[in-house]
Amino acid sequence: MRIAFFDTQKLDYTAETPYQRPLGGSQSAVCYLATELAQLGHDVCVLNATATPGKHRGVLYLNLSHVDVNFLPSCDVVIVLNWPRGLRLRQEFGLHVPLILWLSHAPDQPVMKPLGEPEEREVWDGFAFLTEWQRDRFAEWFRIPAARSRVIRYAISPAFANTPLAPAWFERGEPPVLVYTSTPFRGLDVLLAAFPAIHSAIADVRLRVFSSMALYQVAAAQDQYSHLYAQCRATAGVEYCGPLGQTRLAEELRGVAGLAYPSTFAETSCIAVQEAMASGAFVFTTRYGALPETTNGFAHMVDLVPEPGTLAERFADMTIRTLRELQDKPREACLRREAQAKFAREYDWAARATEWVRWLKEVVARAGRPRDCAWAILASTTCISADLEGLLLLCA
Repeated sequence: MRIAFFDTQKLDYTAETPYQRPLGGSQSAVCYLATELAQLGHDVCVLNATATPGKHRGVLYLNLSHVDVNFLPSCDVVIVLNWPRGLRLRQEFGLHVPLILWLSHAPDQPVMKPLGEPEEREVWDGFAFLTEWQRDRFAEWFRIPAARSRVIRYAISPAFANTPLAPAWFERGEPPVLVYTSTPFRGLDVLLAAFPAIHSAIADVRLRVFSSMALYQVAAAQDQYSHLYAQCRATAGVEYCGPLGQTRLAEELRGVAGLAYPSTFAETSCIAVQEAMASGAFVFTTRYGALPETTNGFAHMVDLVPEPGTLAERFADMTIRTLRELQDKPREACLRREAQAKFAREYDWAARATEWVRWLKEVVARAGRPRDCAWAILASTTCISADLEGLLLLCA
């Protein structure tokens, strides 16, 4: 098949990016999935804001503002990331090929508002969700047709899948190390409020924070959460590391005790949790959004409460109690750790690509549209579409 991914976020990335530097989960997922689809023999292209167009790991990356207007109609299927403007795509570009909307957001996000219009929902041939929790929320909010929706989960980065499991901290006779690897606005403030109590109760426990808005290519000078990084540096037992590319992050997480993630954000999946589990890190988090579904019973959880101070206290109590239990019962802890790592490592992008191909073939067959256009991809094209450039500039 000729498959195009269409990402209007103003982020510069190719298939190499998530291995080398921080990148958000949705864009990382595009990179991993596109690469695996290409390895299966499909012609795959990613249209985004890349500054280095060309072939990367078998996938062609093109800048949206420098793509011929006839490009999209030449595809068998177009997968649009988090941008429910299918009606506009079809009207402005005469697009008749099947359209898939791949959603990583929750339905209450402002960008999802167009799905409230029946005409917008009708132009999509398929809706791809990450979890049952997410699909159920979209069905409640927008009455997304079940017949056109599919849950295909995320998977862990190949860097984590290829990193051997290290012995646990209690097997090595070392103090536990906790990590935070999500974006700063999803609970880092609560964690920093909770950590002094954890540090006081557990001898020599440390917290390493791998977080910033660099995942979304926000410059440090414009990062509105710099006060949290300063608080990290000023808190005893906390080391602020900043975000890393997946190759280095997978090495840094080897043997850590746990992911400390008092999430205040309704996750629709959570790659950070999956990769922590694959690393053998126990997960300490909130019972919120799709996190119970994603962690499959392996996480240690507290209920989300609206008052941050109360949540911090409850999260600290749960983390202290659980760390002590893990240290007191090392055999049971090892078995649980190995089971969760095995479960998480089954979240494999090669398997996900096979799921996607199976579904995309169904969608294309159901659409029944002719696919006799040539695969006309010209990385060095001089034809600039003002409309495509406008789509890129309009995206937040």
